[in-house]
Amino acid sequence: MPGLIVTDLDGTLLDRRGHVSPRNRAALKAAHDAGWHVAIATGRTWSESHRAIDCIAEDAYFIGVGGASLHEAGSGRVLATTTIDAATSLAVAETIIGHGHRAHVLMDPSVAGHDYLFVGTAELDAATTWWLDEHPVTRRDWHAAPADAHEHLEGRVLRVGTIGPESEITPLVRMLSERWGERLAVRAWGALTAEQATGVSTHMLEIFAPRADKWSMACVAADRLGVDRSQIVTFGDGLNDVELIGHAPLGVAMANADARITALARAHTAAHHEDGVAVAVEALLAGELRAGWRAGAPSETRA
Repeated sequence: MPGLIVTDLDGTLLDRRGHVSPRNRAALKAAHDAGWHVAIATGRTWSESHRAIDCIAEDAYFIGVGGASLHEAGSGRVLATTTIDAATSLAVAETIIGHGHRAHVLMDPSVAGHDYLFVGTAELDAATTWWLDEHPVTRRDWHAAPADAHEHLEGRVLRVGTIGPESEITPLVRMLSERWGERLAVRAWGALTAEQATGVSTHMLEIFAPRADKWSMACVAADRLGVDRSQIVTFGDGLNDVELIGHAPLGVAMANADARITALARAHTAAHHEDGVAVAVEALLAGELRAGWRAGAPSETRA
């Protein structure tokens, strides 16, 4: 019975140039034509993903900001969000600023009217400047939080974080995890896309409400679509795909995936630059994709 296919973007659906290959595009269309629902799930916002969204149907779903928002893929209309309260957002931002960085506060643009709020006076790093130049996002700047900051932030903050060298981000992650690790999801990893563009090793720090992850929002999407959660197939490669791959009935890891994702996955496909999503979706439509499946393995050896 057709269900819901959920695929990550960077390192999964996108090739090394950041494009959706013709084979991947054709495989997702074939799945849609066969009755499967398709959703993209990414750490990016909807507006930061406009170059890739056209690979899925207008009526598909888009899970953005690491699972903090759910959108109609075609229109970008926000359907659901998981936010951080204003007081906590400000406290986290102040900690980031005190560590010498600009706080990147990502907002729900449908109610805030803009994507990013940058708080503080520190210079933006090269990776952030490049990203803002490359994508059609809107921003506001606060040198310091105004007296009515709570009114601006309450119910609108999807993520708080910053970007910088690993040597500076690592101690900040430790500090934030010790203070808020039980109340918030604190995540950090290398930003490979930014590093490839700027030539500088860059690490991302991202902080979410504890229930904000791709799998949780995939379940929201499935419920809205009337799809049984047992019929969800997911694809991913990175650390923000841990829940998406680990909790899905059939989580598929890319050959280029982080070792922790590979260990969690129930099936394994080719690398992102080898059309790995298409390889597995084609197997799915042929009735071959199941737990134990591995791209390139003879069908008789698959569990």
